[in-house]
Amino acid sequence: MPDHPRADEIPVRPTATRVVGDGPDVVQRASFVAPRDAVRWGPIVAGLLTALGAFVLLSTLLLAIGANTVRVGNAQADEAATGAGIATAIVALLSFLLGGFVAGRTAAVGGRATGLLNGFLVWALGLLVILMLSAFGVGQLFGAAGDLFGQYRAAGAPQPEGVDPAAVAQGLRDAAIPAFLSQLLPAAAAAIGGVLGARDPEDIELDAVRRDH
Repeated sequence: MPDHPRADEIPVRPTATRVVGDGPDVVQRASFVAPRDAVRWGPIVAGLLTALGAFVLLSTLLLAIGANTVRVGNAQADEAATGAGIATAIVALLSFLLGGFVAGRTAAVGGRATGLLNGFLVWALGLLVILMLSAFGVGQLFGAAGDLFGQYRAAGAPQPEGVDPAAVAQGLRDAAIPAFLSQLLPAAAAAIGGVLGARDPEDIELDAVRRDH
């Protein structure tokens, strides 16, 4: 007959035990499954959708405000365009901060390190989405990274006569550093948001006990 493993040899999911109660004289010891995987894509996708939704919503609000305040042909139109660029950058930072917060708050494992990791992955997944959209020519809607990727694709295509390849290369070099900074800051904002939204591991354990009982 085949040998069957003993009960103590069968691997089980990690569990934790916590004392809970409804009053000073009521104590109940409960066991529950304790998650150990710090990265789960559900909270990360939720954070990314929150960030993109907030960015589109706030950008639309800025566009509406700008359309009502800027007059075509006004000498201050260039200054308004510069201000709009700065405002868009601030909106991106706030959006990824909020997205990182959501990812950190909904993560299965508590702690600041887990929140920072999940917040950073919100930005990383967002960057991947932007680059994928850039392949279809619509990445410019989401900032300098998509615009730079589109320029690289255009530079690799056959150039029409009269276009100086050196000028094209110089334009790419000039755009690279601003694009780097424009992605570094949202990455930091998303990571900080994850830290701010991170829950205490004990709070997550208490929620798990309440759900199981």
